[in-house]
Amino acid sequence: MKQILTKAILASFSLLLLTTGCRKRDALEADNLVNFETTSQGINATETNITIKIELVRPTDRDIPVTINLSEQGVVYATDYTTVPATTAGKLQLIIPAGSNEMSFTLSKVNGVLFDGDEKLLFDIYSSGAPVFIGNKKRLTLDFGELVATNSSLTVNGGGVLYPNKVFIDLSANRATAVNRNSWDLGFYTGADDFRVILNSSSAMMAKQLTKNDLTQVTAADTIGFSTEVAFNQFAPTTISLPYIDYPNGDLSRTAIAAISTTAADNKVYIVNRGLAPGSPAASRGWKKIRIIRSATGGYTLQHADIAATTFQEITISKEDASYFKYISFENGTVAVEPEKMKWDIAWTFFSNVTNFGTGEVPYLFQDIVLLNRNVQAAKVMTATKAFADFTEADLAGQTFATAQTAIGADWRSGGGPGAAPAVRTDRYYIIKDGTNNYYKIRFTSLTQNGERGYPSFELVLIKKG
Repeated sequence: MKQILTKAILASFSLLLLTTGCRKRDALEADNLVNFETTSQGINATETNITIKIELVRPTDRDIPVTINLSEQGVVYATDYTTVPATTAGKLQLIIPAGSNEMSFTLSKVNGVLFDGDEKLLFDIYSSGAPVFIGNKKRLTLDFGELVATNSSLTVNGGGVLYPNKVFIDLSANRATAVNRNSWDLGFYTGADDFRVILNSSSAMMAKQLTKNDLTQVTAADTIGFSTEVAFNQFAPTTISLPYIDYPNGDLSRTAIAAISTTAADNKVYIVNRGLAPGSPAASRGWKKIRIIRSATGGYTLQHADIAATTFQEITISKEDASYFKYISFENGTVAVEPEKMKWDIAWTFFSNVTNFGTGEVPYLFQDIVLLNRNVQAAKVMTATKAFADFTEADLAGQTFATAQTAIGADWRSGGGPGAAPAVRTDRYYIIKDGTNNYYKIRFTSLTQNGERGYPSFELVLIKKG
C-alpha cells in the first residue's frame, strides 16, 4: 500500500513539474525586435519632407536607444537634405520612449535643390538598446523620385486591440499614415460640384436633423429620447437608427447631414452624438448641436455648441483641391487627417458599418474595415479561379471593378461574432487600381501581430504601372 502511495505521489509531483515547466515556456515571449515600418519609400518632386518610422514589436518599460547609419547615393547632407533630429558623423541617434512601440524622424529637402530622380539614401539600423534586437526590416531605401512599389509587405499600425488609429496607406509609395480616430469630428467635401459634410465614421458618430434653424433656440428638450435612438446598440441594433449614420459605401447623397443649401434658412440644426473614444470601456465623446451654412467665400461656415449653450462658436472652412475633405475638430478647429487625394489608396479602420440580421440593414460597429479612396477601384479574385502568384496583367480585362469605399470592407476577414474567432480569408485576394492607373494585387496575410488585434498585414505586388 505504501509503495502504491509513493508511486502516486511521485507521479503527481512529476505532473506538477511538467505542468509548471510548460507554463514557464508558454510565458516566454518572442524576441522584441526593432524594424523600419517599411523597407522602401519615395519622396516625389512635389514633396518637401517625409516622415520615416521605426517600430518595436511591443512597447517596453524603458527608453530604447537606436542608432541608424546613413549611406548617400547622389545626395549630400545639409546641401541637399536635412533630418530632424540631425545626423552626427553619418548616424542618427534616436530614442523609442518607454511605453511606446514606435518613433519617427523627418527628412526635408533643402529649398531650391533640384533632383534628377535617381538619388537615394540608405538607412540601416546599426544598433538597439537591450532588451531589443534588430529585426529583418533593418534597411530602408529612400528614393528621391516617385516610387512605384513593385513588391512589398506592410504591417498596419492600428495601435492595438483598442483600434485607436485610422491608417491611410499609399500603395505606390509604400507609405502608411496613422491618425488617432478621436482627433476629428466632421469632414467637409472640397469638390466644386457639391456641398456635403461627413461624420467621423471611425468613432461611431450619428446626427439627427431638427426642424429648427436657429442654434440658440435648441435646448435639451429637443433631444428627448435621442440617447437610445441616435446611438449604436450592438446588443439590440435597430433600423430606426440607420438614417443617422453616413451610409458606409461612401455615397455622398446618403450622408446623415443633408446637402448644404444656398438658402441659409433651409439648413437645419442637427443634434450630433460624437460617438465613442478608443478605450475599454469606450468612453462617450459627448453631444453637440450644429448648423452648417455656405460661407460668403464659397466654402462652409460651421456653427457648433454644447446642447444647453445659448451661444455658439463658428468655424469657416474653405474648399481646396488637394484633398477630398477638410476636417474639423470641435475643440481644435481645422485638423490634419486624410492625406492629399493622390497620396493614399486604402485605409484601415474601426468603422460605422451596416449588417443585416434578417429584418433589414442596421448600423453596426465593425473592426478591421478596409476602405478605398474616392479615386481607387477594387476587384475581388477567388484563388479557386486564379492563384495569387499566377495573376498577371493579361487577367485584368476579365475583372469587374467597384468604386464603393467598402468594396473590400470586411470581406477580407471572417468571424468576429459571438463564438467565432476572426481570421484572414485565404481563399481570396484583391486587384486595386489606384488614382494614377497603377494596378496591384493585394492579399491579407495576418489579422494580428504577436496575437494582438489591430496590426493586420498584407502583401502587395505591382501588376501594371500606370
